[in-house]
Amino acid sequence: MTSTCTRHQWTAPDGETFAYSAWGANLETAQLPRAVMVAVHGLSGAAVDYEPLGSHLARHGVVTFAIELRGQGNDPVSKRRGDLASLEDWFSDLRAFFALVRARHPDTQIFYYGESMGAAILTRYLSQVGRSDLPAGLILASPVINVPGNPGWWRRFVFHLLYYLTPTRRINVAKYTKREDEDDPANWVTRDAAHRQWVKTAPHRITSFTFRFFKNVFDLMSGCLDAAPRVTVPVLVIYAANDVFIPPAKVEKFFAQLGSREKELCLFPESYHLLLHDHDRDKALERIESWLLQRIR
Repeated sequence: MTSTCTRHQWTAPDGETFAYSAWGANLETAQLPRAVMVAVHGLSGAAVDYEPLGSHLARHGVVTFAIELRGQGNDPVSKRRGDLASLEDWFSDLRAFFALVRARHPDTQIFYYGESMGAAILTRYLSQVGRSDLPAGLILASPVINVPGNPGWWRRFVFHLLYYLTPTRRINVAKYTKREDEDDPANWVTRDAAHRQWVKTAPHRITSFTFRFFKNVFDLMSGCLDAAPRVTVPVLVIYAANDVFIPPAKVEKFFAQLGSREKELCLFPESYHLLLHDHDRDKALERIESWLLQRIR
């Protein structure tokens, strides 16, 4: 049997409608799934990024849900893509979406998975929720939990000035990045050349962001180290030695700060940022599968 991804709609607390993807588990009729995974994508990502994870877990009786984040490339309101009024908008959406999943699977363990910026979002979210809202476990993949680079005080001053004066003014990021250099592995997000090309032309790709979006992302990531001790659920962190966005040492420092009594760290020494789309994808999926199945009651 093979799992088929289906698309669905749900309504956020403020009445806005968003999409999510679901991969049904390969089960016999009336059989409950062994577990549920809820995935949160990264910056300029989408639910489709989780096709490898959803299809793999389906073969082991696990259902996967992947939400489309507000302000990202599959937001149904085009003018909102690349914009976010407040971090609380993301947290409020997640709170409601997780409640929707729990209501549909009240007797099944639920786990969360965050990739890249999605890992930062889940870190901050789980650091502030009550016990009844905690998942059975958490997987963080290539967690960007630190602001890339080290901008000087002058750049920070100019940015904050522009943010306060024109918060919804947009920045075309294509003008300021060098990620397009295909000949330099230092700029790769994956060794898979076909996937690198797909990322550049993906329909959900965003090329411009507002100042307030960047301010929210800066605040999100800047607070991850302080939030880490309040993350107490079992956690697996998988990361890549050749990550263009976050050095391994930063991930290891974050991991050491996590408050979880059960925590595991797994480095893929040859891999790049997009672990689910790199050459070591099968190894990453096997590691995820092993960790998850050990925790299913």
